[in-house]
Amino acid sequence: MTMPAQRSRTTKASPDRVWKVWSDTSTWPDWNPDVQSVELSGPFQTGARGEMTTKSGGRHDIVIDDVQAGRTFTVDSTGVPTVHLRFKCEVVPEGSGARISQAVSMRGGLSFLFQPMMSGRIADSFPALLDGLAAYAEKETPAS
Repeated sequence: MTMPAQRSRTTKASPDRVWKVWSDTSTWPDWNPDVQSVELSGPFQTGARGEMTTKSGGRHDIVIDDVQAGRTFTVDSTGVPTVHLRFKCEVVPEGSGARISQAVSMRGGLSFLFQPMMSGRIADSFPALLDGLAAYAEKETPAS
């Protein structure tokens, strides 16, 4: 596996609130500018399988992995032939809010070729989705 490319930002939303939004894949199209839909076969937990459709029309098989509730998870996705993309999503407390991060790494036969060409470009799309996640988590308040 090659080294990940990562982007982060802070939010005023609490880590619990960010986690609630991020772990609810039905919200992803509301705040992620690249996602049209996500269908999971079951609850959001390690091993959940599904399909993500991007707004550009791509369909990708996904697996939710390494879930540490309230903290981190990964999304393994099909990418270009023989390359699997692994997105690590993380939320940690910071001040009165949270720091949210997403990283991408690649594995598979041609990852040595695609990682240098694509990882930075993929990571450059993360600020828009992290901004969307932060704004959604900040504006949506849980029922009291």
